[in-house]
Amino acid sequence: MDPTTTRTTRATRPDRQARPAADLPVILPKTGAAPAVPSQRHTTPLAGKHVLVVGINYAPEPTGIAPYTTGMTDHLATQARSVTVLTGVPHYPNWHLDPQYRYRLRTREIGRQVGDAFDGVAGIGQHDGLTIRRLRHYVPARQSALRRAGYEASFLLNCMTTRVEQRPDLVVAVTPALGGAVAAAQVAQRTGAPLIVVVQDLMAKAATQSGISGGGGKVSAATAAIERYALRRADLVAVVSDAFRDQVRAYGVPDERIRLLPNWTHIHASGLSQADARDALGWPQRPFTVVHTGNIGLKQDLGNLVEAARICAERDAGVRFVIIGDGSQRAAIQAQARGLADLEFVDPLDGVKYPQSLAAADLLVVNERPGVGDMSLPSKLTSYLTAGRAVIAAVGDDGATAAELRRTNGAAHLVAPGDPAALAEGVLALRARPGQCREMGLLGRVYAEANLGREAAAGRLDALIEECLHG
Repeated sequence: MDPTTTRTTRATRPDRQARPAADLPVILPKTGAAPAVPSQRHTTPLAGKHVLVVGINYAPEPTGIAPYTTGMTDHLATQARSVTVLTGVPHYPNWHLDPQYRYRLRTREIGRQVGDAFDGVAGIGQHDGLTIRRLRHYVPARQSALRRAGYEASFLLNCMTTRVEQRPDLVVAVTPALGGAVAAAQVAQRTGAPLIVVVQDLMAKAATQSGISGGGGKVSAATAAIERYALRRADLVAVVSDAFRDQVRAYGVPDERIRLLPNWTHIHASGLSQADARDALGWPQRPFTVVHTGNIGLKQDLGNLVEAARICAERDAGVRFVIIGDGSQRAAIQAQARGLADLEFVDPLDGVKYPQSLAAADLLVVNERPGVGDMSLPSKLTSYLTAGRAVIAAVGDDGATAAELRRTNGAAHLVAPGDPAALAEGVLALRARPGQCREMGLLGRVYAEANLGREAAAGRLDALIEECLHG
């Protein structure tokens, strides 16, 4: 970072006496109202201030963490004097490097909002005060612990050697990647700026739970040490799921510095009927259609869904399965599915067709590898619930995903992970109960409107920043 930056001492660094915990407000959205993003900059805690955001995933990546980091940054740009983003090159979920970034160590872009703040979609053009710095890093085509270490280290090194022109008044880091969080902690320490770390996934748990090659005890312990380092240096740690709280506490972060900052829905429901959505996509009208969207990686264990589709096909059940997305395991999953006429793979869809694909479904699938527990919360959940379609989830009973879905009071049917027969039975049971599917979809939409709206997200984020800066 900038070697000429003057270090200042801040009395409110994390080693100070802990403040009493404060509950963040939940602001429910008004029906039919536009996303409530405050426009009067002078009324916000960030008025006149400079913000640095560090996170490896950012738009135009269509799924995963990127839409949330982008949406959060868009909102900050409406509040602060300036926002600088240190981010990676677009690579997720296909883990391929865009050729335009291959030979460029750093790229500067001036961001503009294409949609509303919290849409999580950004383009290139003039936006008051938002600068995006793309930093080149290693992008592994295949996943292993060693390759992941190279991915993290290369982003960290580029972050640490990139000069930030404007001294920040607030630093916000998003994990993963851990390299960005470590760099953010260093900048905050050097400049005396307060630090917020937003935890989207727990990386040490992921090393053992996701099935990544070589992610055993020593790798997990080393990852935990880095994760502990970054989180303990934060003024506030914001977790997207309460299931993460115990692990963050185990790292030595007191409850007084842990806050819940749930993700929000970054899509709008398509507004099309199921029949019209299928026409728009060119999908057949008749079959009961089961859809999975998002990353096709180790954690998703989509071989389980392939085998469930095979069981349904053997029973001549007339069920159509669609897997939408990309990822490190797509080729292997496609090979496993060879010969299944009722299973189709679709490339990632744009912001118009993706909501249509959810509207076109009868049933939406969340599938996780057995053993995945409290390491992460699938980003697709907010979109699924907003779409108003029934959800079937092959997930661990004691994991973060199951806990979140239980809060919907009936929007999802849970089955055991890693059990294709159980998943197939669940699909066929719901196919036979269309009324129950409609009720489940309605419950999901009601939950999303009450808890996952952008107005609620804006209120929580503003309260978090207010507390960090002035609490």
